[in-house]
Amino acid sequence: MKLFSDEKVVIITGASSGIGQDTAVKFVEKGITKLSLSGRNAEALEKTKQDCLAVNKDAEVLLVQGDLQADGVCENIVKETIDKFGQIDILFNNAGMSVGAPLVDPSMDSYETVFDINLKMAVKLTKLCIPYLRLTKGNIVNNSSVLATNPVPNHAFYCMSKAALDMFTRCITIEEGKNGIRANSISPGVVETNFVERMGLPKEVVEPYWDNLRKLTPLGRNGTGEDVAKLVVFLASDEANFLNGSSVLQDGGLACRNVWQ
Repeated sequence: MKLFSDEKVVIITGASSGIGQDTAVKFVEKGITKLSLSGRNAEALEKTKQDCLAVNKDAEVLLVQGDLQADGVCENIVKETIDKFGQIDILFNNAGMSVGAPLVDPSMDSYETVFDINLKMAVKLTKLCIPYLRLTKGNIVNNSSVLATNPVPNHAFYCMSKAALDMFTRCITIEEGKNGIRANSISPGVVETNFVERMGLPKEVVEPYWDNLRKLTPLGRNGTGEDVAKLVVFLASDEANFLNGSSVLQDGGLACRNVWQ
């Protein structure tokens, strides 16, 4: 069932893998035919594009390759999207990262890197998109985490950045609701993507790591990129047109186990 008209335009950051990649495909499945996808890896972005075209060969997929932290990349995403499609309806701030580091690490590099990607770039891109989202009465979905409210050792900066992203979402709601813009965040639990490999976890411990988390999750499995994609697409659709300022937890019950066990 289609949830969107084919005139809608969506921007997705971190679209070259994992949740971003799966969400791009899910948007096409549900009727979106105009996508602006950004990511650092040009080859992986192209694969996302081809996956979208496999669903609908008539989809128009703009690829904007670059590191969000680099000068001019956020501005270029918006400019190229407007130049090609003339509007922006949905922004999915998905790009994120973590660095394992204890609080007593004397360097501030981990803090600055994590906050730059997880929060600052989301704020920057949102600010650039808001004038166009006002015109379309569009909406924003921010990718937060169950760890925004459930701290874990050696990932304080990740947890802090995601908590701040949730608050940023609510601030958008208060300031931009009068302009017809909705904003919500999602809080996924354990989702099996290449995220942990990119954090530097050795390959030989990746599967035991996932297996241990499967045992901890009440549903007995970890999430998938498609699980999260379904939620993002729903929140961005008119099916959720009175859902605004929410942080939607999607963790298979993991946070409940942390509290009670």
